Amino acid sequence: MTLMEIMFAVSMFSMFGVATVLAITNFNRLASLNRYHTLALAAAQQKIDQAMAAPWSVTGTRPAILTLSPNVPPQVGDPNYETGLPLNNDVYNSSRTGCKSPYSGLDTQVLDSRITTVTALTDASGKTGAASRLVQISVTVNYTYCQRFTTSVTLTTLRTTDDF
Repeated sequence: MTLMEIMFAVSMFSMFGVATVLAITNFNRLASLNRYHTLALAAAQQKIDQAMAAPWSVTGTRPAILTLSPNVPPQVGDPNYETGLPLNNDVYNSSRTGCKSPYSGLDTQVLDSRITTVTALTDASGKTGAASRLVQISVTVNYTYCQRFTTSVTLTTLRTTDDF
């Protein structure tokens, strides 16, 4: 073997190693993006489930979670504008002694917010506004991952009273 052949072989192995590290890093980034997207969907679904499960009778008052949004879209400070959702923290497992590791506090910072918009629609009896018994609930979860990937997940549903 000549020196030229050895240098060529070393450079090929080096390029293969660099390509492998780049591929694994890219796969990890894509897995993180998909994980946070799934967690954002779960956070939106949780709010939709709360709104759908709240008891609402024709003769009763509208549940607090179905209060019509004063601002569309809600602004910071409105009760339907939540920030600081734990998309990247597993508080339950991080606090348990058997599950805690030296890496538990090294979560990547994910900035997020959940915005719930409740809008009255015209119901079958023709009522509109606050008298309407038909509302549209829209939940949007916005999050920014690694200060560059901003994503928005929106779920929308309709809700009416439990009895007619």
